[in-house]
Amino acid sequence: MLHPTPGDLRAALSCYADAVIEDERHSTPDTVRRREDTAYTLCVMTGVNDVRQALHTADTLLRTGAPKVTTLPKGGRRSAPTRPKRTDTAAV
Repeated sequence: MLHPTPGDLRAALSCYADAVIEDERHSTPDTVRRREDTAYTLCVMTGVNDVRQALHTADTLLRTGAPKVTTLPKGGRRSAPTRPKRTDTAAV
């Protein structure tokens, strides 16, 4: 599962709500597609296959605090973790 930031979750929830309202107001192939796309996005972000479950999961993550996401440094790659240098010379 991705670990979306609270801001990303709120933005996705807002987009989904806007899509649902617009589709309910005046349904067209474009509004249906937008509703489906935003539902899919929420499902991917929350790691579930049903939009109702995605809404519940997103609400739970926001209520309990979504995991913090670390950003990659410039260049898009993390450096390999360094191991502490051995100070003894004993064979292992």
